[in-house]
Amino acid sequence: MLRGEAYGVVFEARVDDRRLVPSVRARFPPGSRLTRKPPAAVFSLVHEVSVPERRPGRRSARTEPPRLGLSVRNDGRLVARGLSHARALDVFESELQLAVARLARPEVFVHAGVVAVDGQAILVPGRSGTGKTTLVRALIDAGATYYSDEYAVLDGAGWVHPYARRPSVRVRAGNKERHPVPRLRGRGPVPVTLVIETRYRPEGRWDPTPLSAGECVLALLANTVPARDRPAEVLTALARVTEGARAFRSERGSASRTARALVALARGQLVRTSRGASGRPRPATRRP
Repeated sequence: MLRGEAYGVVFEARVDDRRLVPSVRARFPPGSRLTRKPPAAVFSLVHEVSVPERRPGRRSARTEPPRLGLSVRNDGRLVARGLSHARALDVFESELQLAVARLARPEVFVHAGVVAVDGQAILVPGRSGTGKTTLVRALIDAGATYYSDEYAVLDGAGWVHPYARRPSVRVRAGNKERHPVPRLRGRGPVPVTLVIETRYRPEGRWDPTPLSAGECVLALLANTVPARDRPAEVLTALARVTEGARAFRSERGSASRTARALVALARGQLVRTSRGASGRPRPATRRP
């Protein structure tokens, strides 16, 4: 049994095989520490025998035998069963991070990839499968600083904090391929300068359309984990994001081309922000 705490959320992980403990500990959210406090969420990874379900209307000459696999439960609720060790750890990690994102206070978690350019963030909202991680990796190759490939962690002022987990890319059979945390990664909160709503298509072309402040908030809200639980706090944080950021929407093709365009766009936005509407220099933005 392991108990950890991240962003003020205490969780417990139970396993029936001590050899799994190091792998489970490695899947804790970024910034986690061990604790003895009572947990708000309990997860278990237990070996169980599962019988494959027979699909109705289909006859099989050979019945599949029962098989031993890992089951993952969240507060007693079955999430998945009959999993390999690697797949069970992926499911556990996803469920744990989602629980922390939902229960954390006062931070607001948004499904998004995040990088920083010259001290200000590019935020790419989107759920799994939209190509966030691929684009984040391309942005890092283009010179950006890594913040997250999964969650934008916002404070009440709309600044985004590092969530430096290991980037993961989906591969065959639903498994994930993990990469080391990039060396060039964020160490503290930064304001958001760009919000980019985009999705990969093989034949896609980067042709950005500006979004209004309201459209920007809606794009973020659609990907915000605690939107229903804390609507007032969420809307306040998202509105703060839009105060100093511009937003665009476009499909995309090549991640590397899009990344280069976004870095150039971010740097152009920084020039305009630093000079203001009159073109005269003004002091850099300070965090409240």
